[in-house]
Amino acid sequence: MSSDEITVTLTSLTNQNTESINVSKTSTTINELCEFAVALLGLSTSDNLTLNKNGQNIYINDDGAKGSQLISSIGIDDGDLIIVMEKTKKQPRTHAPAARAPAPAAGGLDFSALLGNSAPATKAKPKPTGGLTFNLPPAQLPMFSQKTPVQWEKMTLDDAIERNTNPDCFISVLLSPNHPNLFKELNYHSPMLANQVKQAKSHAEAAKIWRSQMQKATMNSTLSKTLLSNKRAEMEKRLELNPMDEEANAYIMEQIRKENVDAQYRQMMNEFPESMGRVLMLYIDAEVNGHAIQAFVDSGAQSTIMSSKCAERCGLSHLIDTRFEGTAVGVGTGKILGRVHIAEMKIKGFEQNVLPCTITIMDSEQGLGDKNMDFLLGLDMLKRHRCNIDLSRNVLQFGTGTNSFSTPFLHEKDLSEAKGGTQGFDADKSNKELEERMEEQEKKLSGDEKDGDGDETMQG
Repeated sequence: MSSDEITVTLTSLTNQNTESINVSKTSTTINELCEFAVALLGLSTSDNLTLNKNGQNIYINDDGAKGSQLISSIGIDDGDLIIVMEKTKKQPRTHAPAARAPAPAAGGLDFSALLGNSAPATKAKPKPTGGLTFNLPPAQLPMFSQKTPVQWEKMTLDDAIERNTNPDCFISVLLSPNHPNLFKELNYHSPMLANQVKQAKSHAEAAKIWRSQMQKATMNSTLSKTLLSNKRAEMEKRLELNPMDEEANAYIMEQIRKENVDAQYRQMMNEFPESMGRVLMLYIDAEVNGHAIQAFVDSGAQSTIMSSKCAERCGLSHLIDTRFEGTAVGVGTGKILGRVHIAEMKIKGFEQNVLPCTITIMDSEQGLGDKNMDFLLGLDMLKRHRCNIDLSRNVLQFGTGTNSFSTPFLHEKDLSEAKGGTQGFDADKSNKELEERMEEQEKKLSGDEKDGDGDETMQG
């Protein structure tokens, strides 16, 4: 942040929204600050705003030319909390009975004397009922009143962010040894931000980094919403003038389509959030010809298939009957080298049960499509051994009755990254690679912008 930049926090008493913003102390005018307040706090207009600091009005929108002055002229400085109030409509002045003056609304404060809209309170003259009354909330806003971090066991990152609006409190929870999962979750969603927080030299510096990031995200979101809102208003105006405007009709139809998609997305997240999770394929631990292997269970495959490299590792290459070579046709095509008519397959934990298996051998380079797929247990063997894919228990059951046995499907921790698992996953290495790619993209975008500026200069 440059030397003339200051951080100002704006809060609205109308909707209790609160946002922080970085502005220039030497170039930002009062009117510009009011426009920022309208965009950030979701207010209707800047025409009826009053700015209040430390309980005192520092700017009223009917001050004429004062709005063009710098914010420093009304005492706004770094770290200030500015209350943004929308003035109520003036009511006709009527005199109350001389015995008593009207009291402000319950829980509110009367600022009419400060705004000069009422006569001085004296014993001789009754206090008029006119003026402006602002109903303040009974307690301070949570963002500024929070002093102690809110935390509980097994809380999520979203919970920590939502319940700790004060950056100092959030960082305390994030870096607490009692919640190691929070930093891991932040690292997963935003590795660059997590790395900046991790490398901060102090708690205060980490809180400052988090506050700055939240401000940038808020500004980007607000500007994006403002642009979209302006664009839609423009298209709606065009439709009013010309209902047959093709571009405006296409734009509105696309917006309606997006709104329907967003509505379905919200419903899905509320009712079926598990559908956003990654679905792990079904693998079991097995042995083929005495060699350990992870078998991919695929009831959609007609035959049981093994890659030629896997057949070589399992000592089956010399048993391939090349009379059955050919070309497999399905989603793609692959070269069939032949077939092993009988191979011994055993299931881990039930090695006493030998399951005869017929295997089609595919060329590793032109076979299973996925080169990481070594062995695929297809429908032919699933039927032969009367298998049942029991997803309620997450097991594959072989046989029926007293001769049946079940083996569990493997979890992510048991599978390599090539098979969709996390075994051997190096988080630091992955984050470093991600940061390098993001830095390259930023450099490329920066270079494109510079080239664009140069082109404009040349054309000029």
